[in-house]
Amino acid sequence: MGDDTVNPKTFYIQSQDIKYQEAKLNDSIFSKCYLIENPCRDQIVAIPDGCIDFQFVWEEEQCHGYVCGSYLKGNPSKIGTYQKCFGLKLHPGVLFSFLEPRQISLLIEKRVSLEQFLNISSLEVQLQNLKSFSDLADCSQSFFQQQSLYPAHSIARETRDMILRTSGSTRISEIVRSLGYSQRYVNNVFKLHFGIPTKKYAEIVRVQTAIESLYANDVMDVVDMLGYYDQAHFIHEFKNYTSLTPNSFQSQLHAPNRTVIV
Repeated sequence: MGDDTVNPKTFYIQSQDIKYQEAKLNDSIFSKCYLIENPCRDQIVAIPDGCIDFQFVWEEEQCHGYVCGSYLKGNPSKIGTYQKCFGLKLHPGVLFSFLEPRQISLLIEKRVSLEQFLNISSLEVQLQNLKSFSDLADCSQSFFQQQSLYPAHSIARETRDMILRTSGSTRISEIVRSLGYSQRYVNNVFKLHFGIPTKKYAEIVRVQTAIESLYANDVMDVVDMLGYYDQAHFIHEFKNYTSLTPNSFQSQLHAPNRTVIV
């Protein structure tokens, strides 16, 4: 995850009956959109990515919108209880004014009705009858592009950029030192925008980078590349965030009925 345009992984999908689509967006607000069709309501594991999602789920043929904060560890997601979900993922640290930044920390590991922040009844009605992935993406993006953004604090933005540039492997104390502020101040400003401490975000970015790296590298190479203390530390952290060990993840990459991280 060398920059904020990298596609974060959000779900661990185990069932072959689940249909998943996504599109990376060339957009300053949203990094990607996705569509999950899960007719059997099979379990889906959420993977922490440090981002906020807007998710629209279909309940008894009606569409309802939610805002969802990042998970802090790999856990079953409530999204697996719905037959259909369309989602938009914000770039890390991007906020809309209606989300009231001081409450972002309250969204972590939670799903809250979007109606608590914004009148979305017209959008829900429009999305309800749309069938194609592209139509869902166009309609929802058009709606949110009309909403005002909360200006990002320069300290939060610079901290995020440095964590992303170094794939989460640089010590937070070194980042803070380069900014010239106290660690407490930087952490407070960062948490206001991201809802989580700087150290936790760096851990998430490092595991996200590890997921990408394991497609083409051995486990020990990833340990060295990302500065983990040792292999045991890496295995523990990877499993905590994805519910898989690095070896089990790699073994499934080429299996005929492999599970996927998306």
